[in-house]
Amino acid sequence: MSKDVPLPANLPEQISQKIKAGGTIRRIVVDRAKCIGANSCVAVAPGVFQLDAENLAYVTDPDSTDDDTIMMAAQSCPVLAVLLYDENGDKIFPAE
Repeated sequence: MSKDVPLPANLPEQISQKIKAGGTIRRIVVDRAKCIGANSCVAVAPGVFQLDAENLAYVTDPDSTDDDTIMMAAQSCPVLAVLLYDENGDKIFPAE
């Protein structure tokens, strides 16, 4: 990934992740073991998220929309499978 955005310590094992070029949200992670394919993240931010053949979300283009839309997409997930981190590797969402 990117050297300027540290890897968080406790990431889930089965993930899809990408680094965003700027903004408060810098790392977008989908916990694919938690994902139930509800499609809400895709409905809110279709440029950032898509569903694969297994009906699990993955990150496509993290720079295709703004931080507010990405946050709304993460908040829309019924199982909180979308994790957001800042430039220091600290979790922004969901709160611990």
